[in-house]
Order: sequence, then C-alpha cells, then structure tokens
Amino acid sequence: MNRSKAPLALMGQLLMVLFFALAAAICLQAFAKSETISQRSADRDAASLLAQNAAETIKSVHGEMGRASALLGGSVKDGTWTFRGDASGRYAENGAYRVLAERIESGEDGLGRACVRVFDAAENEIVSLICSWQEVLG
Repeated sequence: MNRSKAPLALMGQLLMVLFFALAAAICLQAFAKSETISQRSADRDAASLLAQNAAETIKSVHGEMGRASALLGGSVKDGTWTFRGDASGRYAENGAYRVLAERIESGEDGLGRACVRVFDAAENEIVSLICSWQEVLG
C-alpha cells in the first residue's frame, strides 16, 4: 500500500497559515493600542503645558486670580480662575481642555499656594499641580 503524503503537507501549510493569522492579529491589536497610548500622551502633554502656564502666571501675580485672568484670559468666580485651552497649551475660548485654578491654604505665614487642575472634554482630570510663591508680609 502506497499512501500519499499530500494530507500531511496540507496540514503543515494550514498550521503555517493559522500561525501567520494569529501573529497578524496580535500585531494589529498592538498597533491599535499604540494609537490610544499616543493620544493619551498628547493630551497629558498639552494639559501639562496649560497647567504650567497657569501656575507661572499665578506665581507672577502673587495669587491674584483677577490679574492672572487679565493676562491669560478666562474668568474668575468666587476666587476660582477658569479658562479653556487648546492642544498647543494656549488660551482658546473653545479649547478642548478646561483649566481650574484656586488658592489653597499653605499653613505658613508668607507662603501662598494654589492648585491648578486641567480637565479634558469628558471632565476627566488629566493633570493637577500645586504652585507656591512668597507673599509680601506687611
């Protein structure tokens, strides 16, 4: 009896195609996940830049939110400065990010502090930082 080796070769080819399909599916998932990670990183970079700009402005005006608002834009309500910013880290009336800055107690004489938080369009907090400056004691 002479048996053909064709079924064995066909099975080997089928296993190679299955392995290739599995490897391709894993690569596609990794590629899709990298896009999500890249977007999240870009959001964090823009939010960090907005928070830093706000914090430096607050420090330069010694925590006077009204003066900070006059310099960068936005509005002040009940001592809380709010403005919107874009992906380039600048003030933009219809920006994708909302920045909220408010003074907080430092517990030390002569030390002023503020908390700056940045939110995305879905109101998820992306970045939060505390800034401090020296107050003039009189």
